[in-house]
Amino acid sequence: MTVSLQLILPREQALFASVLAPYFAEIAPDAKIDPGKRSGQMLNRKDVTAFWIRQKSARIGFALVLNLPDDRRELSEFSIAPRHRRQGLGQQAAALLLQEFPGHWRMGISRQSPQALAFWGTCLSILPGVSDLNEGAPFTEHQSKSFSFYITGPDHD
Repeated sequence: MTVSLQLILPREQALFASVLAPYFAEIAPDAKIDPGKRSGQMLNRKDVTAFWIRQKSARIGFALVLNLPDDRRELSEFSIAPRHRRQGLGQQAAALLLQEFPGHWRMGISRQSPQALAFWGTCLSILPGVSDLNEGAPFTEHQSKSFSFYITGPDHD
């Protein structure tokens, strides 16, 4: 089963908010985050690229990429719906997403999601094109640690 990425359009804000609500309940249950407000902020920022993660016609997750200065990126949010996890779909989506934007990346890992820590620790160690993988301090109080790494583009074996 293969996955694909599709841009989330600003007109899909309500749908995106409905997906963000359970996501925030999972990764930051004590944070007071308004999914409606947050979805509007993310979909209308010029420095954010938002993607649906799809399997055929079904939306099975999403990813938010923050475009930083000097052609660097941060994986701000990444989620696969619980019923689609542990099938290799998240790893496929991560590979597609990261190869879309070769270069320097960073990401913080939610303190409330030990599954995310296990997923990204394994995923980043086996994905092709990943180099200079480092673990670091969290970016926020809601995170347990961070990763930074470099992705080589498909034309630069």
